[in-house]
Amino acid sequence: MAKILLVHPLFLAESPAEQASASPYFPLGILYLAAYVREHGHDVSIFDATFARDRAAFDTALAEAEADLVGISCLGPTRSTALELAERASATGALVVAGGPDPTADPLPYLNGPAVDVVVHQEGEQTILAILDHLDRGLDDVAALRDEPGIALRLDGQVVVNQPRPPIDNLDALPLPARDLIDMDRYLDHWDATNGYRSLTISTSRGCPYHCRWCVDAVHGSDFRQRSPANVAAEVKALTATYDVGRLRMVDDVDGIERSWFEQWAASADDLGAALPFEALNDLERQDLPLLDVRDSL
Repeated sequence: MAKILLVHPLFLAESPAEQASASPYFPLGILYLAAYVREHGHDVSIFDATFARDRAAFDTALAEAEADLVGISCLGPTRSTALELAERASATGALVVAGGPDPTADPLPYLNGPAVDVVVHQEGEQTILAILDHLDRGLDDVAALRDEPGIALRLDGQVVVNQPRPPIDNLDALPLPARDLIDMDRYLDHWDATNGYRSLTISTSRGCPYHCRWCVDAVHGSDFRQRSPANVAAEVKALTATYDVGRLRMVDDVDGIERSWFEQWAASADDLGAALPFEALNDLERQDLPLLDVRDSL
């Protein structure tokens, strides 16, 4: 089976904005990717640059992984670093894939140079798995991917953007993020030192049903899908059994669309003893949701 190294290219020491926020994000997207490809039998490792000292740490990770594919998750603020790491990965002979919000919005900056071979746009799990399956069949020529949905690539000197892959409908079927592949204690200790509590991020949904003209489709599109309340409560129960955490941060694009979902989550969490204070990426405007009394009791 093909080996894959997934990369989170944000070096905290080089990001004043992230330092000021005092709450560096766990790379939840690539943790989902890692869990998905691992479940399908592939050898996966992660280079998380958040607490890395310098680029030499990435070179060490490349040498240790001996990866057939290096996948780099990219945001706008990390584009230059991602492209630099892509050059280093390309020098090893690995197939280099860029994915995430920035290349989904515009693959051209990533495909204009030779370092990035393929861009994965929209959701990445099924597309990354398809690329790995190509490698397993010995099809290491990028041209073999010309008809694969969900990718952009260079063909005959032109950038070709294929049609999106249909999104995953049943989010409950996804394995939980592979949090064991990164230094979770380092994150939790950092949160505790800077905020006075230990917090974990979770995702309960994908997509946004609204079509705001000022919002760029990042990854999950407009097809709103939500995990079942029982599935989310079970994840929280598992997290509290593994990590010493006092709060959750929901990183969904939108929160609280259906009150009934929150009511069911509250009931499931209560049944499992998995009710924790939670916060969203932005301030919650609605004040009629169950569990808010738990959050506000701090």
